[in-house]
Amino acid sequence: MQAEPIPNNMKPMLLFNMLYNDSLELAAQPIVNLRTGKVEAVEVLSRAPGGVLLPDEMYRLARQYGVLEQLTLLSCRKLTEKIERLKPITPKGVFLNIEADVSRHTLEQAAHILSAANGIRIVLEVTEHVPTGFSWRKFADARGYYIAMDDFGKGNANMVELIEMKPHFIKVCMEIVGDLHRSGTKAIIVENFKKVGESMDSHVIAEGIERLEDMQKLRELGIEYGQGFHFSRPYLIDEIPSEEWEKGFANKI
Repeated sequence: MQAEPIPNNMKPMLLFNMLYNDSLELAAQPIVNLRTGKVEAVEVLSRAPGGVLLPDEMYRLARQYGVLEQLTLLSCRKLTEKIERLKPITPKGVFLNIEADVSRHTLEQAAHILSAANGIRIVLEVTEHVPTGFSWRKFADARGYYIAMDDFGKGNANMVELIEMKPHFIKVCMEIVGDLHRSGTKAIIVENFKKVGESMDSHVIAEGIERLEDMQKLRELGIEYGQGFHFSRPYLIDEIPSEEWEKGFANKI
């Protein structure tokens, strides 16, 4: 039997309960080298327990009710508790989503928490729901982190923000990656993203790869990394199929 939908007026209370009880869950999805099939990094995703709130909904409510800072810091603490499990599959780093509009004070606190990462490279994956003009690259370089621009090609993740951010990784949004093999226009866009990345010494990662044909087109265009359901769905960190991910996905390229 399908569960009854949660009334909207109950959702803020679910968010507050999650923060109060520290019950936030973390999932991870592999980032795959499209030339070798090896898993070289993971993206860590914050999830409400039991999926009672969708991720975008959770962050929207956190922003609306003034608890985005608490949610951000809880994500960081949870990651440091689980990060050793990710070490064998993250030579390029652990990508952690950070909302672009969190305060500088919160970022400093997050950096302090993440200093317990035990030598694992942290990549701050900046989600630009609103443009901020913050000097992300300077902040990251001073602390030994890398920066990734999330959802490039969509919304506020545009060329101007890219030039200002100077990220180490550019993550191309799934709306461009989807059905790439059918669209000459999309192929030209991705090819030019790659050229822009090369000019900035940035690696390009294609998000939302769901079809073999799209993955093959990305390889043809020379895109280095990708993630998506074609390789693996996200798993809660404690449930990651470690043996499969360590072996890699050469059979899917």
